[in-house]
Amino acid sequence: MQVQKRERRALLSPRGKPYLLLAAFVTVLGGLAGMPSAGAEPDSSAQPDGSALIPRPAVVQQDSGQDPFVLRPSVKVVARGEAVGVGKQLAVQLRRATGFRVPVRDKGAGIRITVNPKAEYTVKGAAPTPESYVLDVDRGGVAITARTAHGAFNGVQSLRQLLPAWANSPRPVVTDWRVPATHIEDAPRFSYRGVMLDVARSFQDVGEVKEYIDTLSRLKMNVLHLHLADDQGWRIEITNDGKAPGDPIDYSALHRESGATAMNQQGHRNELGLTGYYTQEEYRDIVAYARERFVTVVPEVDVPGHTNAALHAIPELNTDRSLPARDPGTGVVDWNGTGSVGYSALDEQHDLTYTFVKHVFGQLAEMTGGPYVHLGGDESHAMGHERYVDFISRAVPDIKAATGVGTVGWSEYAEAGLSQGPGFWDGSVVQYWVGSGDWVRDFIAKGGKAVVSAAGGAYLDQKYTGETPIGLTWACSGTCDFQRYYDWDPTTTVSGGIPEEGVLGVEGPLWSETVRGGDQAAFLTLPRAAAILETGWTPADQKDVADFGARLARLGPHLTVAGANFYESPGTRWAATVAGTDATAPRGVTTRVELGQVAAPGTKVAEDGTQILPDTVSSDGDPASASALTEPLTATATCGNRELPVTFTQSRSRDSLHAAGLYTAGVQAAFTKDTACTLRTSAGDEVSVKVRSAGTPDAEEPAAASPTISVPSDVNAGTWVPLKLTGFAPGYVDIRIDGETVYTVRADTAGRFERHGVIPAETYHGEQTISAVQGERSAHETVSVTSEVRPLPDLIDQSTLRVHDVDSEETTGENGAAVNGIDGKTNTIWHTQWHGTTPGFPHHLTLDLGRQYDVTGMQYTQRQNARNGRIKDYRIEVSADGTTWTQVATGSFTEALTPQNVEFSASGGRYVRLTGLNSQAGNAFAGAAELNVGGRPM
Repeated sequence: MQVQKRERRALLSPRGKPYLLLAAFVTVLGGLAGMPSAGAEPDSSAQPDGSALIPRPAVVQQDSGQDPFVLRPSVKVVARGEAVGVGKQLAVQLRRATGFRVPVRDKGAGIRITVNPKAEYTVKGAAPTPESYVLDVDRGGVAITARTAHGAFNGVQSLRQLLPAWANSPRPVVTDWRVPATHIEDAPRFSYRGVMLDVARSFQDVGEVKEYIDTLSRLKMNVLHLHLADDQGWRIEITNDGKAPGDPIDYSALHRESGATAMNQQGHRNELGLTGYYTQEEYRDIVAYARERFVTVVPEVDVPGHTNAALHAIPELNTDRSLPARDPGTGVVDWNGTGSVGYSALDEQHDLTYTFVKHVFGQLAEMTGGPYVHLGGDESHAMGHERYVDFISRAVPDIKAATGVGTVGWSEYAEAGLSQGPGFWDGSVVQYWVGSGDWVRDFIAKGGKAVVSAAGGAYLDQKYTGETPIGLTWACSGTCDFQRYYDWDPTTTVSGGIPEEGVLGVEGPLWSETVRGGDQAAFLTLPRAAAILETGWTPADQKDVADFGARLARLGPHLTVAGANFYESPGTRWAATVAGTDATAPRGVTTRVELGQVAAPGTKVAEDGTQILPDTVSSDGDPASASALTEPLTATATCGNRELPVTFTQSRSRDSLHAAGLYTAGVQAAFTKDTACTLRTSAGDEVSVKVRSAGTPDAEEPAAASPTISVPSDVNAGTWVPLKLTGFAPGYVDIRIDGETVYTVRADTAGRFERHGVIPAETYHGEQTISAVQGERSAHETVSVTSEVRPLPDLIDQSTLRVHDVDSEETTGENGAAVNGIDGKTNTIWHTQWHGTTPGFPHHLTLDLGRQYDVTGMQYTQRQNARNGRIKDYRIEVSADGTTWTQVATGSFTEALTPQNVEFSASGGRYVRLTGLNSQAGNAFAGAAELNVGGRPM
């Protein structure tokens, strides 16, 4: 109780009125989550109660006996010279949140930011480094001192974490703007602290990338690795300017053709991958925006593998040695929106391959202006090791010569350099994700540095738990929360270890096979990226996962107020905080008036809106979490002489992919004059606000526009086409072809969607109706489809088919049972056994049609996302009793992913057996995505 009493005194406003007492409640409850025990020995670097400092600084000292600094309406930022840019950024955010003027001046008291290349200070006794800073807070103001503007920026981020969470608000709020008396000395362990965003598989627009930068730069991320090209799509405009003499390639085809493709599998609720690309102007804007926040962009175009999008767009790159084989009709490979890897490769003996590489990376380097370009170099399985080594041996020197900067590549490219001499890797970086530590040590010995992204503790695309609806599990399974991503060190996680001086830094890569949009990217990124960034910043002997969890709990409201999405881990008890909002109400009209806001991660609102409840279960469709609010929170408001009930609404409800948004606390009432209101919570907290009575009611919102869908009138099956929707509510919209949902898209906050959609390759030839359906809202368009796929004559209802017998099926793995071949879903498969024994060919599956038919045909659809299980040569038989069989067809299936019809003379029977004689991949596996049968009842 003494703690609560002391905190209550600390929260008195400058006017002497208590207006944020919930902070006391939160400090006590939040402190139970992961804080050191009462008997823990304190030291000068220990984090103070209430701190949301992430990453953990080298030294933090606080004295509760000293008065805090309080932001008042007269506060100003004092900066000159190189500090002005950083000062202006801080002032802009403080103006938004406080409503104060917050001018930037070159002298005076307030928040003073000093950049002096000769500044004399130490960090735990060590000399300053380029990103270091010291921060001091007392009742007279704040002083941030650094030798560089980057160091000053880092100090400002720590100041923002010392401020109330409401300093991140985009609108003015009423709270106690106190900063505790604090001394910080700080510098990073490593100079490279990065996160990778894969925009190739599913695109993210400029605004989403900027939000990502904003959120992570507050945690001192200083590298954004942009994965701009992969098999599924190409996301950067490359022009024909500056082509080498005789270069025949039209580089504009890269974004024109492959900017309009994306993932078409693995999205939550079958959401389609997002298409798009950055113009050079947009890309330069991203780079400039990042640079203002001291974030270096490292652009990646993956070569020689992961190049299907390039091969799809550029005929001249397709040769008899490039992979996969080109289509003889088009001269290029088909687009591929699956999650398959390792199947594509450039021709390492083709001179135009290197012309292409030098031109692309030359433009990337010029647009970026950074120290590195990333050439990928991973998973080039199809071309074989010797061909891969030949490519790397030529491409790395070519790229360095064309760009004048260092190269970065994944682990495999270090292996390709084992035969190279000393100095080959000077100025280059290996990004370790998997593989032998010998490769990395050899790379460092030859002049390079390592960025460590060991998949099991750094890959951000992995599920948090088995219940997480997006993400993969190959690198991390079970519980993959922040604790696992915190508890590793870059010098030891590489097999055999690497020296500290050989480590440039750490990075958390976010691949986007399952990610659609910035909200889902943020969900998988945070809080795990915060753990990785602390590993890159904080000395290893000062890391402590329990302490990190406690600080993370207090960072949660900062993220909530800023509008950032994140996973509300049950591994910490998330803090909560409240602020007031002055309001304007139409005079004399009963309406909802918002008096305050609550940031409370890990909670939900009661159905009637009267309570904020801890959310500790997952059975309600969202992840279990933990909150400092262990009891329901209610509130009332006293406005004049009226006691009014308060209800809570949310900007965004918790669900399986979204954290709880901000709650607004409001009353339903009429105000005839300006009125002072006091908002009180059931925890005994108060906040004072003013309601101004003025004006007239807001005009009624216009009726929602009628939904529309726009697609070209003539389309080809298996292609991407412009797709535009309007008049829908924000959220998922089903896209249907002739009544069958083929995928979903998400309408934005304006109810629009305008990108590309895919006409599935299995769409039948002829007129088809394409519909967009969202509850009672729908829109329809009739199009003419050109397709090689025709309906199977006499199609029997697939739901009436049953598996009669199968010689082999996978029952241990999650996808392989024979019944998957007749479930109407091409993303589930029948696959012969691969766990334990691996039976050889022939393999068969027999279907029971349920009654006697004159059987006239069978339709076979290959596995969509990998070659294993694809049948090549086949035999089809029909039987009346399942014992005596009549052969009706033999032949060979192609590797086409569209349904393949086999029609034959009618043969009477109830059972149909498909026998695979061998496989497309040349191995022992057979399977099918879908099977259908044609026949006429007898």
